[in-house]
Amino acid sequence: MSVIFVLVVILLFLMTMIGENRGLKSFLILIVNFITFFVMIKFVTAGYDPVKVTVLASVIISSVTLFFINGLNKKTVSSFLSVIVVVLLTLLLTYKMGSAAKLHGFSNENPGSAAYLSYYVHINFSKLVTCEILLGLLGAIIDVSISIASPMNEVFSSNNSIDRYELIKSGINIGRDILGTMTNTLLFAYVSGFMTILLWFKITNYPFGDLINSKLFCPEIFQILCSGIGIVLIIPVTAIVTGMILSRSSVSA
Repeated sequence: MSVIFVLVVILLFLMTMIGENRGLKSFLILIVNFITFFVMIKFVTAGYDPVKVTVLASVIISSVTLFFINGLNKKTVSSFLSVIVVVLLTLLLTYKMGSAAKLHGFSNENPGSAAYLSYYVHINFSKLVTCEILLGLLGAIIDVSISIASPMNEVFSSNNSIDRYELIKSGINIGRDILGTMTNTLLFAYVSGFMTILLWFKITNYPFGDLINSKLFCPEIFQILCSGIGIVLIIPVTAIVTGMILSRSSVSA
């Protein structure tokens, strides 16, 4: 029996036992999002623009993750809109900055691996850096967004006469409590991914100046910084969008 299959079964058992119906839904969402990712890869390899495909996949993953678990309501709509806004803002930032930094999918430090690959793949690998950032950021901003929108909805439900400014301020205060832990989570998620590269640089006595300017190391730092910016942006965006939607519904009522 495959080790991966055993791990999948253990994950399903634990999620169902601890999370019950919601845990089972979460596992199904993992499968759907996993399939969405591979469909996205299929479209990219078919010649479609990687950035456009990634944005579309982000919309699908966000909608499935938020609406399937939490249902269609004001807090999930607010969270979904906030996630899409931040994805687009991060896209503009990373695409412009990535082009200025001249980041590419392949680096000069791994010619041995690239030598075995075909160069006639007709894919803009510099765009894939942006796609990696968006996908790596997506789960974190969905988590932060719903973690802000949900308490804001509870605050509004208990006091629907609250001023819009105060409601938005409460959302930002909630986000400040989340900010430190989420940026750390994102940092170590990326750091663990290139820990072997750091060890290799250290063992080979690579100069620090060459290290921070290398095309192998620079994209990783670029991803960490851009993802951190996205985490920060999701806090005020969610607070403002949720505050506007909730207060507008109160005025309409």
